[in-house]
Amino acid sequence: MAELKRHFTDTLEFLPGALIEIDFSNQLVTYMNRMAFFLFGYRPTKEPLAIPIKDIFLNEVEYQRAKKLTESFALDSYEKKIPYTRYEKQELHDFWFKKIDGEPFCGGSQGSFILDDAQLPVGVRLYIRDLTDQRETENALQESEEKYRTLVEFSTDLIFLVDEEGLVLSVNKAAAKSVGGAPEQIQGKQLSQLFPPHIVDNYQESLKAIFQSGKGSSYESSFKLGERTVWIDTSLNPVKGSSGEVSAVLGVSRDITERKLAEIKIEESDSLRELLLDVVTHDLKTPAGVIYGLADMAREYLPDDEIVESIFLSSQRLLGVLENTSLLSQAVFGEQIPKSVLVLNELMLEIGHEFTSQLESTEMSLEIQIPPEIKITANPLIAEVFKNYISNAIKYAHDGKRIIIEAIEGKDSVLIGIKDFGRTIPAENRSLIFERGSQLSHAKKSGRGLGLAIVKRIAKAHNGDVGVEPNQPSGNIFYIRLPQ
Repeated sequence: MAELKRHFTDTLEFLPGALIEIDFSNQLVTYMNRMAFFLFGYRPTKEPLAIPIKDIFLNEVEYQRAKKLTESFALDSYEKKIPYTRYEKQELHDFWFKKIDGEPFCGGSQGSFILDDAQLPVGVRLYIRDLTDQRETENALQESEEKYRTLVEFSTDLIFLVDEEGLVLSVNKAAAKSVGGAPEQIQGKQLSQLFPPHIVDNYQESLKAIFQSGKGSSYESSFKLGERTVWIDTSLNPVKGSSGEVSAVLGVSRDITERKLAEIKIEESDSLRELLLDVVTHDLKTPAGVIYGLADMAREYLPDDEIVESIFLSSQRLLGVLENTSLLSQAVFGEQIPKSVLVLNELMLEIGHEFTSQLESTEMSLEIQIPPEIKITANPLIAEVFKNYISNAIKYAHDGKRIIIEAIEGKDSVLIGIKDFGRTIPAENRSLIFERGSQLSHAKKSGRGLGLAIVKRIAKAHNGDVGVEPNQPSGNIFYIRLPQ
């Protein structure tokens, strides 16, 4: 018998969980195995224990809860001194215990009664597992699920869950409201009961593809809601079970009606813009052509007349601009334009020739200091950038008497600068002058401030950038950087 008792005691000592014994008569913990000593933080001892039961519970509430649970199973047997006969399996109950230093922990507990020779309960044996980490994880998961549920419920997006047959398994409030009901009224219905046939057909085709491939999809659709056309952007994604098979499809739909209407307005605006450009170009070409023809005839009779030459060159340039109206429109509105390889030095010489009369009348010189081997990849429309820079230098920096055009070829770009020697633009204005409506001068003759804004758009159409830096000792360097 003694040997059997020793084996039993050894078994209790090396259980993988904590084991304690409680004596009913004095309300004391009288035994702890090794794991219990470790779990509660007590120093292991072979001496008899006498720890008050209340000392192992976190607070009075937990102690009373444990006491009531114990009494519900053994109170009659203990008080009336009758043999204990209830041997049903004890469920796992969570209690908050505390260690000797006061640190709390959650213990999953299962108990059995200690019976005397008369089968009367005289104590309880508790098997305790530390479930603190597990319960904290479960609580965090529950909080996360609640947050997710709140997010879904109050989202303005239409969120729904459907099976392969198009049966609605779940919907949020926004989705239910969009079809005229509450979530509990929509769940359990078929898509065909909620949407027009062509919408259902799109859903069914997408659902079938997702269940077969396991891959999500998205698409846009529209339908009539009363007198109003509604556009919906829908994203469908598979929901997979533990076996990896698709068990349902999660859908998220968003009302994109305002965006679609804006896109339609933009398309209409672009069409109107093209029509307007065609009309303006057509109406301007005729008088510009007449002026150019008359000026060309006048040059034969008055070859040395600067005014006639200026009219001829200006009308010639105007016709060139009108020819490039379509390209200019594409550049201004950020569209792609065709490009070719241009020899930079030759391009600048051609541009400079157009300004001969203006340079002479202002007694300015134009120096082109560009090596002949430098080339750029651009549309001939790029010439408008340099014309604008030179024109502004003549108009606003004629006191400096010089304009120098330079180019520096880098590893993957070309930097072209037009230097003037007039008044230096203040630092705070250098970035603003490239914005629409800004002007280099406040004089009335300065114009509408569109020139440099268009320059910026042309540069952007070439994936380039523009700017202005101070020249030394005075003046400015207007530049454009173009990729090679």
